[in-house]
Amino acid sequence: MNQAELDEKLLRRRKVMVIGIVALTVMMLIGFALGSWRYLRDIGDYLEEELGRRLLSVAMLTARVIESRDYPYEIEADRLTLILPELNATLTTVHQQNQLQGVYLVDEAYHVMASSKSLFSVGDRLSFLEEDDVPVSKALAGIPAVAPMKILAGNRFKSAYAPVHGSLDDVVAIVVVQASADFFDLLGDFQSGLIVGGVVSVGLAVLFSVFLFWAIRLLIQTGESLRRAERLAAMGQMAATVAHEIRNPLGIIKGTADVLKSKYATEDAPDELFDFIPSEVRRLNRLVSDFLTFARDRELEKNATDLRNSVEKSLDSLQDEARDAGVKLQTDFDEIPEVRHDVDAINQLLLNLTLNSIQSMNSGGKITVRLKNEARRKGRKYVRVEIEDTGCGFDVDTEKLFEPFYTTKTSGSGLGLAICKRLVEKHNGWIEVESEKGMGTIMRFFLPVAG
Repeated sequence: MNQAELDEKLLRRRKVMVIGIVALTVMMLIGFALGSWRYLRDIGDYLEEELGRRLLSVAMLTARVIESRDYPYEIEADRLTLILPELNATLTTVHQQNQLQGVYLVDEAYHVMASSKSLFSVGDRLSFLEEDDVPVSKALAGIPAVAPMKILAGNRFKSAYAPVHGSLDDVVAIVVVQASADFFDLLGDFQSGLIVGGVVSVGLAVLFSVFLFWAIRLLIQTGESLRRAERLAAMGQMAATVAHEIRNPLGIIKGTADVLKSKYATEDAPDELFDFIPSEVRRLNRLVSDFLTFARDRELEKNATDLRNSVEKSLDSLQDEARDAGVKLQTDFDEIPEVRHDVDAINQLLLNLTLNSIQSMNSGGKITVRLKNEARRKGRKYVRVEIEDTGCGFDVDTEKLFEPFYTTKTSGSGLGLAICKRLVEKHNGWIEVESEKGMGTIMRFFLPVAG
């Protein structure tokens, strides 16, 4: 298992761990929010029940106070005006002592007989009591009752009803006790806040998990970059030493082969060995150059010059290679704007890609090099450089092609396409490949237009 696969495996493990932690956190947040919401709901139910019991107790005590005096007799005798001041004072005392919203004495038709703090005048009909028809009916039947909480004119309140019995034990009036319940709105706000807070917390947890995924991936990529940098540093030192030690003997071998060829080879009896030696020397030189290029990673000198001229010069240097391989090299150039580029880097890039295409065709073929204007991408214009061949093609993962030391050929360093990718990215562009086994290959890269 290589390092990339180990990194991917490590990344998957970290992702599973983060997902588990985030899922547990989200479940805890949701559980806390729902639990708190339910607790507040239960508290609200309990407080409403306690408020109802308190109001009912106050209403019953008030009814007993009224019954303990001569008020029921005077009400039955229709002499309410005689006792009205005393009744109002009694109801006002109950109102103040118990911090209520209102205390009323009403008849069966909901008309006011007395009121605390002069909230309503005698004879006023309290139509809102019709909403409490069931508890009022119970009170008229002699059974104290509590009404459900209701909202009137934006105010939340709760009521209790207690009957006032006359001399014949019949109900002559009803005591109505009301208390404000606006504090239940605060509980409702808390419940809404818990829901909103829960949703926001879950969203933050998800965003945090995304951040963790990104941080983990960045950490692994940074580690991979550091390892690659260490390998490149070691390779650079080795390549510089090896290049110096190898190139001198290679020059001697090539020179000796040329001398032997001129001395012993004749037109009547040519010997292919004399051509084989220089060819292998050139191949070894290219391998050494690839190692040096990949290890040194030099900074580019990009100038806004004519890209077409740079491409044509590179292709001219490949004419002999193409002719020897029986490959037809043709071009298809559009008028393109200036592109900031490093001439040597573009030359190396085209040499690598075009030589790969030549080597993929054993018995002749055709290579077409194109220069085209590309549509805008992220607000910028690009030039597309394309090398299409009629070679053997391949069906491997295109992502692996640009990895260092990966190759589909039986010979070579596996650094050519990795170098190409790096050079294109140093120009702020990108490279793509399109291939099908037996149908040829298209290598294309994109460079941003100057300005």
